[in-house]
Amino acid sequence: MRLAPLLTIGLFLLTVSCLNAPKEKAITIVNAAAVDAPLLESLRAFAERELHVPVRTVENPKLAGGKNFQALEKAVLHVKTDADVTLIILAGFNDEPRHLAVFPEKGFAVVNTLPLYTADSEKFARRLERQIMRAAAFSFSLPPTPDPFCVTRDYRSLDDLDSMGRNFSPPWQVRYAEEALKRGLLPYDPNK
Repeated sequence: MRLAPLLTIGLFLLTVSCLNAPKEKAITIVNAAAVDAPLLESLRAFAERELHVPVRTVENPKLAGGKNFQALEKAVLHVKTDADVTLIILAGFNDEPRHLAVFPEKGFAVVNTLPLYTADSEKFARRLERQIMRAAAFSFSLPPTPDPFCVTRDYRSLDDLDSMGRNFSPPWQVRYAEEALKRGLLPYDPNK
């Protein structure tokens, strides 16, 4: 009989300690009701594989109410935690033609999914992968590269975006890794 209260107290203390344990620093992709769960997981896995740092996802449909990048800016600051090195929000704005807005001083970026949308689901996913990679680089204040195959190069149209690579050029991979370490992002370990 005395064992049950002790087990209950022990379970409670274990739960509280797990809740208070600091999260590992990561890039966090926040879905503001812009994509479905399978696509979100595919984007997370792609980003983690290409960035070589931990990437996690969070569903936050409340952020979907923003009408533009600036309206979302204030709401995002209430979502960001110390473990979120960079937040990359996936949201859709009807009246905003820009594909991406980056706020490096505040540690987040917003991908506008609506102007990137196409009925071709694979092409749409590739566009989002490119924007997530761009958001990650530009959030660390890396500039666009002139390399025609690097995902950070400037583009002028969706066709141009569709023709670029989906990852960083070798020099930008090194620069990104250096910046990630400075911010406390440890290299991703696929064996964890």
